[in-house]
Amino acid sequence: MIRRGGGTTWGSRGSPTLYGQRGSRGPGRWIVVGGAALVLIIFAYFVLRSCGGSSCADPYCPSGEDPPVPEGYARITKVYEFNRKTTGPLPSGFEVQAQLPVEGTTSDGRNLGFFSFVPETRNWEPLTPAILDQSGTHVSATLNTAPRYIAVLRRLSAAGHVIAYVPHNGQLHPDAVKTITVLHTRDFRPASDGGILGDLTDFALTGVKTDGSVALFPVITADSKELTPIVSGILANSVTRSAHVQQIVKKVVESNLAGIDVAYTELAASERTPFTLFVTELAQALHQRNKRLSLTVPAPLKTAERVDEGAYDWAELGRAADILQVAPYRDQSTLRRDMPTILDYLSMAVQPLDKLVLTVSPYATEKTPDGINVLTLTAAMSIATKMGLLAGADSKLTTNSNVKIQAFNIDTSAGRTGITWQSATATVAFSYEQNGGRTIWLENVFSIGFKLEYISRYKLGGVAVEDATSNVLLGNIWTALVPFVNGGQPLLLQPNPQDLIPQWKVSAGTSEGGQKGVLSWATPAEPGTYTVSLTLSDGASLFENEIPITVQAKDKPTTPTVSPTAASR
Repeated sequence: MIRRGGGTTWGSRGSPTLYGQRGSRGPGRWIVVGGAALVLIIFAYFVLRSCGGSSCADPYCPSGEDPPVPEGYARITKVYEFNRKTTGPLPSGFEVQAQLPVEGTTSDGRNLGFFSFVPETRNWEPLTPAILDQSGTHVSATLNTAPRYIAVLRRLSAAGHVIAYVPHNGQLHPDAVKTITVLHTRDFRPASDGGILGDLTDFALTGVKTDGSVALFPVITADSKELTPIVSGILANSVTRSAHVQQIVKKVVESNLAGIDVAYTELAASERTPFTLFVTELAQALHQRNKRLSLTVPAPLKTAERVDEGAYDWAELGRAADILQVAPYRDQSTLRRDMPTILDYLSMAVQPLDKLVLTVSPYATEKTPDGINVLTLTAAMSIATKMGLLAGADSKLTTNSNVKIQAFNIDTSAGRTGITWQSATATVAFSYEQNGGRTIWLENVFSIGFKLEYISRYKLGGVAVEDATSNVLLGNIWTALVPFVNGGQPLLLQPNPQDLIPQWKVSAGTSEGGQKGVLSWATPAEPGTYTVSLTLSDGASLFENEIPITVQAKDKPTTPTVSPTAASR
């Protein structure tokens, strides 16, 4: 039975489709002028729900069709057929607020989308992402077309959400293109008047699939000293908060997006309540338009006494938002000690737990006396391969002499750690001396596996990748992510210790040693400019540094002249 009223509306907002061109702005409203009065003719409101028998007289009715779904998908609703006997074609510029009952109930709102079935080709074609309601009994979306057959399918992924962040107009890593379910483009930032600054990414540049399997959620970012005060001003009172909400919703609707991600990650604890009120209002406004809200939030801090949430009320944010992403936890020296306690806490605060997504990063991190820095893997390895003459050596090198070349930051004979696998942090790392001592942890296929382990252990809602671009300067963590996404279990591997040993080469002369970070080089007999190269590995990739060294001829010894007088003495 399909009853009239409530949820499935034929309206005249003329919104664009999610993955196509903006819908026609044609005569979606008819205005009849009679005297001084204008009469607006609107369509009736419908709700779609299951019905039986052949007496269905509503726009969509359960169909007898049961076509197979594409590989990698599961159908969670019945197939519904457009009832052309009682309803004509959808007028240009109109849209459908569609709501379908789920077969059974589910608490898992991940990776859902409305699809149309084309009987002529026997193919399913994507329409738009679907939103699961709080009861887990209905899914809804806004459609601007009325296909003959519709249903809601779930993209299957053992890992749940697979979310990728890229810079504005950034290009996805090839493995990300085939793997992700949600794309976050860092496009927008808040303005002091509550508006939104920035331009939407040209999604053709990202390489993202346009088959409807990827939901597009651009990011509004305020994670700098310049932008955080702007957010503080917006949150200061209800008027500016509501104005900001309206501007965000307007941007989402006009850009025909599935939703938006808000990453206001540097707020003070005093802004906890206004931020919660802002998120609650924004979520309600988006959900009314069948749009979704994602939040990127810094992990709580574990202190000696408790888990400190700071500005972020995880329980309330979890009730409001559809996805909560835990921002990357930078300090590798405390991650494995503190993360289990943090996730135990969050698993109690956030319900359902499949809203919670852990973010991993391809960036190396450096801990200094002043704080934590992020580095590309290439930048980190350039520090490790820095080399030159051993301190105190004669700068004038000559032929047929013995000299020592030092890798300054991995010389274990000078108290450095060298590049090694740290069991306590489950990373490849090295420590060196500079302004009080520093440690660099390298993120790669090995370390990422041990972070993905938390997702399967705590049954979280998926994984997000801080930078999913094809940047060759970053470590390739997709060799660990792809098996996890496909199988749901992480690869817990350690590098071969032999791969972490320094490798040296000289273009002439002979050399020995070097395994501890210092090479002994017997210079060649002929003067000239020669090269010394050092190759290091993080266990997965090789990095080489090469320096030129000029070798000069030795000064010929002067034969003393002995006078006869002197000789006779």
